[in-house]
Amino acid sequence: MQYTWVGVAYLLTQTALQPLYGRVSDLIGRKAVLHASILVFAVGSLLCGAAQSAKWLIGARALAGMGAGGIVSAVWVITSEIVEEQHRAKWSQALSITWGASAVAGPLLGGVFSGHQGKGIVSWRWGFYINLPICAVAVVIITLTLRNIRLARDSDASFRRFLGRFDFGGLILFVGGSGCIVVGFGLASDTGWSSPPTLVGIILGAILLVAAGIWECYTKRECLFPPTMFRKPTAVFVLVISFLHYFAFTSGTFYLALFYQAANGSTPLQAGIKMLPYSLGASMASMPAAWFMTAWQQRTGNTSGQKAIISTGLFVCTVGFGLLNLLHENSSLASQVLYPLVAGIGIGMLFHSPYQVFCKAITPAELATGTSAFFLTRFTGTTIGLAASGAIFSARSRGRLPTGLPLNGSGHSIHYSALIHLQPEELKRQVLMIVASSIRTIWTVCTPLLGISLLMSFLLRSMPVETSATPPHTTARTTSDSTSTSHKGELTGAV
Repeated sequence: MQYTWVGVAYLLTQTALQPLYGRVSDLIGRKAVLHASILVFAVGSLLCGAAQSAKWLIGARALAGMGAGGIVSAVWVITSEIVEEQHRAKWSQALSITWGASAVAGPLLGGVFSGHQGKGIVSWRWGFYINLPICAVAVVIITLTLRNIRLARDSDASFRRFLGRFDFGGLILFVGGSGCIVVGFGLASDTGWSSPPTLVGIILGAILLVAAGIWECYTKRECLFPPTMFRKPTAVFVLVISFLHYFAFTSGTFYLALFYQAANGSTPLQAGIKMLPYSLGASMASMPAAWFMTAWQQRTGNTSGQKAIISTGLFVCTVGFGLLNLLHENSSLASQVLYPLVAGIGIGMLFHSPYQVFCKAITPAELATGTSAFFLTRFTGTTIGLAASGAIFSARSRGRLPTGLPLNGSGHSIHYSALIHLQPEELKRQVLMIVASSIRTIWTVCTPLLGISLLMSFLLRSMPVETSATPPHTTARTTSDSTSTSHKGELTGAV
């Protein structure tokens, strides 16, 4: 299903290179990684806009994903270094605002661009071209605002040390296992769950992931995951929660939009407008959550506020995805607004609180590597979630949909927005019911996974947080030298 693979290609490369960014930033500096990542993302976006075939578009999205992974990792590491610990929740709120703006603008602009297919110069390609001026502005702002800020870099870093100590074996096993599972889910969309290629992909992926875990326990190289992390239940629980959270978040985002287009006959722009309760709920909920965490942290000096937000968010999210299962092709407008809103609020409360708890569960020297490990887990959940959702949808709809349905411009997949115009009426009703029930199955799978995460959240421990004043932001904390504690709070290398 090409609709799924365009997104999977982006997420898979974003995930695959995630562990490299923390180590490479130790070697060449945080700002250099951020600038290079923006450049790669811009080139990938340019190629996406110029794509002449589905394969070209998928390949270009894979390139853009490489840059996106570096952007996310570098932004989080830099923010963690230049912001005092007691103020991180406030800056998480600032990130929430920017992400919230993109969550609102993205579906709307995507609907505007794709809705002008073949009409003038404006088309879906501008959904990618618009990234180019944004990247240019970002580079200028970063250059001006960070030019007088000295960020940490491992004083012992060298290419020889990097090649000799980086855990390439663990990376190959982990990414290979995740990739095999994703491919297995993709094959399930085409050939079914019981076909030999599907089973080989999923089973081989599971074996490689187990091998990666064993490798990480015994390798003499610098592990992808901080060595002490697996001895701390709170860190492990947070990683599992983040994986399942983004599994559900991605499934909701991709297939809620498809539900509006297929089951309701909405245009891309109308689907983007109907997505606003979900996206606005997610972005707006993250802001008061950050305010609460900041206030409670200053009052208690620990992460009990973050723990409360995680549990509350998972509860609301579980209820919200349960409500999504009640949507159908004839649902009222109120239901289509309220149910996604509840799910979005729960999703938004979990954007930043797990990361803050995770940072306190590991040592400051492991922050750069830990950040990469955290986002590796999060992006893996996103990638596998999208691939699994596509497989679930295809498996549920395959064989039930009649032949002769309208196809999109490429001629390779169903034109879902046109299903509302099917005739006779009985055929339309049958097709819309099948599509709606197939998408609901995805939300049915996500609901108990979120429930499991909720139970795990009760096992998280509250961690102490420093609330005293620290030196100004112009000096960054070292996050990569695991052999020295004397460098904490000081500069180890200019970038």
